[in-house]
Amino acid sequence: MRLGLALGFEDSLEMIVDLAGRGEAAGFDSMYVVEAGRSASVPAAAVIGATTDCRVGTYVVNAYAREPWLTGMVARDLDELSGGRFVLGVGTGNKHFNEWYMGADMSGPIAKMRDFVTIVRAVAAGKRGEAVRHNGSNHSIRWRASFEPTSSSIPVYLSASGPNMVKLAGEVSDGVGVGIMSSVEFLRDIVRPNAQAAAEAVGRSADEIAFPMAAMVSVNEDVDKARDAVKKSICELFHPVPHPYYDSQLRQLGFTEFADQAAELVPKGELREAMALVPDEVVDTMTITGSVSDCLDRLADYEGFADEVIAFRIAQPGEPKGIAAFEDLFTLAAANS
Repeated sequence: MRLGLALGFEDSLEMIVDLAGRGEAAGFDSMYVVEAGRSASVPAAAVIGATTDCRVGTYVVNAYAREPWLTGMVARDLDELSGGRFVLGVGTGNKHFNEWYMGADMSGPIAKMRDFVTIVRAVAAGKRGEAVRHNGSNHSIRWRASFEPTSSSIPVYLSASGPNMVKLAGEVSDGVGVGIMSSVEFLRDIVRPNAQAAAEAVGRSADEIAFPMAAMVSVNEDVDKARDAVKKSICELFHPVPHPYYDSQLRQLGFTEFADQAAELVPKGELREAMALVPDEVVDTMTITGSVSDCLDRLADYEGFADEVIAFRIAQPGEPKGIAAFEDLFTLAAANS
């Protein structure tokens, strides 16, 4: 199983660069920068400079915060900078944050993302002088590249959770970027068949679609502490309001009662009370949690269903500060490589 490392939550770019170098040396196959507390493209450039062989990508950039033409141009530059190692992950972002931070109109996300991904892929692959044209309901382009791309095709993954966005990803993208709480069953029974059927319906091969999966990874030789830490992170997805995608994934997999409880308790500040209600099955099936050995076994469960697992490290109680907090994760990567 290919294992990636999610970056971007750290306090400094220096820390991100240090982690990227250490992570590649430890055996991580890829590095993905999250667009959350900071932008994704500038840290991705820094990560490219700190690594030599691993894939580097964004997981994911917010399509509502940028235009597709410039997104494609940035992807071309980052791919050139990396020598062809770049992967672009895009998504709609958190609906609530888009509305609060930018006043973005989130109506019609399927039509928007259809245009967005179509244009980005065309710009990223555009040859020198080749006309790139698209007239959509949300985005249009008339453009020609002034130089050859480094790669003939830069992979563009579309983040998807709900059935309609999964279907769209199968139709127009290179891969379905699955979010941080996904069970084997969710991939096997919902995501993969829906995306592959959608690809075939528009004349694409199902084999063209990749299935990267981000996952909460809570590593601690004290398994109880690992479980408590990941329960806290799950509940924090409901603050200050329920995250629409992860709330949806819990409900799609039958955890409606817990989703209702968390949606009521966490916004009121009752985090500990919500943590006590997290079903063990959610931890056991939708996260990668436990000792290094436990986490290796969980990674193996996804073989054949996810093409790579991107580790979102869950902070542990009493852990050391700085890069030392990642030692268990580095040990996991080394054991997996």
